[in-house]
Amino acid sequence: MQHDDADVVYRQFSDPDMCAFFSEPPCDYAEALEIIEHYRNPDGEDHLRYGMFDKETNAFVGTCGYHFWDPARKQVEIGYDIWKDYWKQGYMTEAMPVLIDICFKRLGVDCIYILTDPRNAASVAAVAKFGFTHAAPCRDTDDGTICLKLLRA
Repeated sequence: MQHDDADVVYRQFSDPDMCAFFSEPPCDYAEALEIIEHYRNPDGEDHLRYGMFDKETNAFVGTCGYHFWDPARKQVEIGYDIWKDYWKQGYMTEAMPVLIDICFKRLGVDCIYILTDPRNAASVAAVAKFGFTHAAPCRDTDDGTICLKLLRA
């Protein structure tokens, strides 16, 4: 993501509908810029976020990526967000295999996990298509999220 993406990142992470299942509260514009800066230079870091765009219109659809990469434990957490106008149109079905491939092949992990709000049935169903199953939490949280994981094996 680039600084030019600030308007859509702000839209994405400040909208109440979008934030209903996020672990963070809605952001303001300055925080949107901080989000971009956090992900702009990931070299040597434990995180990377990609912007997702519609192939036909080049419209910003959402973001996906990884964070909490732990090379010693060979695990990583992934996350994604799709702008509400694009919900249930197959964007994550297309992006998820790429993200899984990045995690297993480039990061060399044996476990990919997702923490999600248990009320977000669409998200749980979407990742279940790729073999993610319910698991004990892979890291400590106190926000009521559930853990779903996918093992390399």
